Amino acid sequence: MQPESATRLALRLQAELEAFGEFHQFLQQEQAALMAGDIDRLLQLAPAKTALMEKLFAFSAERDQALAAAGHENTATGIAAWFNAIGVAGETRELWNRLLDLARKAEQANRRNGILIETHLRHNQQALAVLQATANPDSLYGPNGQVSSMTSGRRPLGKV
Repeated sequence: MQPESATRLALRLQAELEAFGEFHQFLQQEQAALMAGDIDRLLQLAPAKTALMEKLFAFSAERDQALAAAGHENTATGIAAWFNAIGVAGETRELWNRLLDLARKAEQANRRNGILIETHLRHNQQALAVLQATANPDSLYGPNGQVSSMTSGRRPLGKV
């Protein structure tokens, strides 16, 4: 890997910022689909979201390698020292700050989406439990996929 230059870093940060912006938009679309209960839309968004996440992980790994190659840790102090060492100017530092801000917003959006997913899942599990209990209280499918009788003291169906 070539030593990092301020110009090269600025270009990479700009590309990463654009990818994070796109990712944040996907999270907002995902949230809208979750709130509307639009499962088809969620399924449509999933592959592109996964591809963007992989792209963001690649940016992060590349930055980690550049930091390590320059002898700095991936901490706020290490990044500040790295920026100083390669002569990063105010414009690039602003890109970095915008990237950090957008990453925080994406993390919050992702957390909200996780809560929505958990809420939907809990609701669906409760609805399924009610349906199972009311559909046929005397027999349910067992773990092996076979119908098993309930042992509530009642006689199994078909037995007199």
